[in-house]
Amino acid sequence: METDRMEKGIRITKLRVKNFKVFVDRVFEFNDDVNIIVGDNETGKSTLLEAIEICLNYTIRGRPLNAELTAELFNRSSVDRYLSGSLSQDTLPEILLEANLDGNPKLRGNNNTEREDSEGIYVRVYFDPDLSEAYSTFIENQDDVTTVPVEFYKTEWRSYAWKAVTHHDKKVGCLFIDPSRLHPTLGRTKYISGIINAALDKRSRTTLNLNYRQLKARFDNEPDVIKVNESLDVENEVTDKPLKITVDIDSTRSWESNLQLAVDNIVFNQIGKGEQNRVQINLALQNKANDVDIVMIEEPENHMSHMNLARLVNGIEKKSKGKQVFLTTHSSYVLNKLSVNKLCLLSTDFSRLKDVDPQTAKTLQRLPGYDTLRLVLSRKSILVEGPSDEIILKKIYFEKHGSLPEEDGIDIIVVRGIGFKTYLNIARPLRHPVRVVKDNDGDYATNIHSWSQDYKDCQFIKVFSPKMNDEYSLEPALVKANSSSKAELDLLARTILSAKTLRSYRDSGDLPAKAAFLCNWFATGNQGSKKVDSAMRIFESEAKLSYPSYLRDAIQF
Repeated sequence: METDRMEKGIRITKLRVKNFKVFVDRVFEFNDDVNIIVGDNETGKSTLLEAIEICLNYTIRGRPLNAELTAELFNRSSVDRYLSGSLSQDTLPEILLEANLDGNPKLRGNNNTEREDSEGIYVRVYFDPDLSEAYSTFIENQDDVTTVPVEFYKTEWRSYAWKAVTHHDKKVGCLFIDPSRLHPTLGRTKYISGIINAALDKRSRTTLNLNYRQLKARFDNEPDVIKVNESLDVENEVTDKPLKITVDIDSTRSWESNLQLAVDNIVFNQIGKGEQNRVQINLALQNKANDVDIVMIEEPENHMSHMNLARLVNGIEKKSKGKQVFLTTHSSYVLNKLSVNKLCLLSTDFSRLKDVDPQTAKTLQRLPGYDTLRLVLSRKSILVEGPSDEIILKKIYFEKHGSLPEEDGIDIIVVRGIGFKTYLNIARPLRHPVRVVKDNDGDYATNIHSWSQDYKDCQFIKVFSPKMNDEYSLEPALVKANSSSKAELDLLARTILSAKTLRSYRDSGDLPAKAAFLCNWFATGNQGSKKVDSAMRIFESEAKLSYPSYLRDAIQF
């Protein structure tokens, strides 16, 4: 297999998936290095990895395809069409998986759906025409046909060059790591053997083997063991030969296989799930990654603490260099660290963020702790400066609709330290509707009008801010919106102020003076705490306040 590969290894350039699980007929194009597959639940992320595994390994979740062939592998709509039709054999659904490849000219041909000249491999699951007579008998009583009769199916694994592919002559090395399905001992034997053979000389290995075999003698000579053995089959009813309990140490077997891994003196299968996953993923990569072209990892973040995830992602980066990597995740950290411009969004469409500004990707790799995946997965987003803006927007939305924005598919995201442009550079290629709620910081012309010109051609991005410079942020704009009368401003004050501060407010003077008092109060002392606390009081209050028009407009999609 090695001689068939170019120096960079074999890569999947395109995959067609037809009638397989959630996919009716989809075509996916990939990056030749890293592909980070994200999407909502039930969009087919795991199915996509399974399709690649079947096409390249002829297995599903590590088991032979033929052994795992069930009706559940077929797309439900194709099954329904078959069951509601005539049931004739030409209406039986087929599964077709085609992987266009680059790196092995021996796979080149036009045996594919598009009849294009390309390197590739396909797997077809279809009705076996040799069983036509048996199938005709099977459907004589059509009421008994309730699912796809996979017993009448066959599978074939071929290259685009019209040649059969076999496991003995497999053209592509593909490793699929699913931590949720790994056995606690998977990989440990090969790992221990590797350590013994690579790190220990012949004398050390002999010493280990000898000491291991001496365990048998010590065990057999333990007084308690001798006592137990003397009581076994005293009447020779089981066998007429001596019967005893002993340690199974057979010199004809690999003695290394009976050793056990321990992490911090704790047997491996007794340590935490997160540590098990991290160790097993690293073991699988260390044991097999050198022999494969393509590495697939499903949700490596499962059960992981932040620090363990950071270490794992660093390990994946190092051990997968030179490979094509497919990785599903629900973690923004994984996405940011491996580079957001390698993201592949799986939804009604399949979008790659390969055109994301490289500087944005580099920024997120250095500062990976920002929740960019929320923006990617949200069909409608509102980006805001801080938590107080988020809380007030939720209040406005709830008063209008009787539900919170997230209940209606609108995600309000606080941009925090990396700013609006980083998020908008991700949103631009996705073309999802995004609203930006931004302070004008006392200069609307510069900080809003000029700033937003970068997005004037993006009709799906809209920027909202107070237009008056004295309404430089949320709080003065909120005070201004409630300053049409003393009674209105007093209601706002009673809602947001403590009893002590409210007394000072009442003594502050006329309406303009009271408005100035509130603005100054927000601008002094612990501003952040005051703003968030006031926003929460407004959110929890039954008071009917007025809200700035730019905020009311921002929740309209």
